[in-house]
Amino acid sequence: MKKYFTIILFVISSLIYSQNLFAKDQCDIDQQVKLNIFKKNDYKFYNYTCKSDKGIYLKSYIGNSKKTKFLNEYYDFAAKEDPQLLAVSIYKSKKNKQPLLITLNSAYYCCSPQMEGFVYKVNFYQIDSNNQVLLENITHIFDEKSEGFEGMAEGRVYYNYKNIASIKKWLDKNY
Repeated sequence: MKKYFTIILFVISSLIYSQNLFAKDQCDIDQQVKLNIFKKNDYKFYNYTCKSDKGIYLKSYIGNSKKTKFLNEYYDFAAKEDPQLLAVSIYKSKKNKQPLLITLNSAYYCCSPQMEGFVYKVNFYQIDSNNQVLLENITHIFDEKSEGFEGMAEGRVYYNYKNIASIKKWLDKNY
């Protein structure tokens, strides 16, 4: 009887352990942003906060009433606080180019002897205008400016593109 009980206990604990071992990350909707791409409020941007064994990260999607597409993940597991989505916007060029989806993320670094402040990450996605969103990541047009730090790191460091207005100003001159 004792042997039978030990076997049952072993099987149950193995099942519980294996479920945790292969568990998927748990994601919860954090933000929904209405977008005006082809007409007013025709698309939505969905931002999820996800928990994994490594830490918290963000997952982004874009979609309309017919289809939703995965956009990207943003994580910075070395940061002190959870990553954040700071802004989402559509940029429509005055030079008649295809519109861009802009995302701006951030993570906070604190209490290390090296640096304290915010890391920023800008992404650009070109939108194909055939009445559907076919996204192409073109962040490379921003070069090294797509990521930056503002805070204390061997003196005060500034990053110029921590809001949509400054990013769109750069795009007006360079896109």
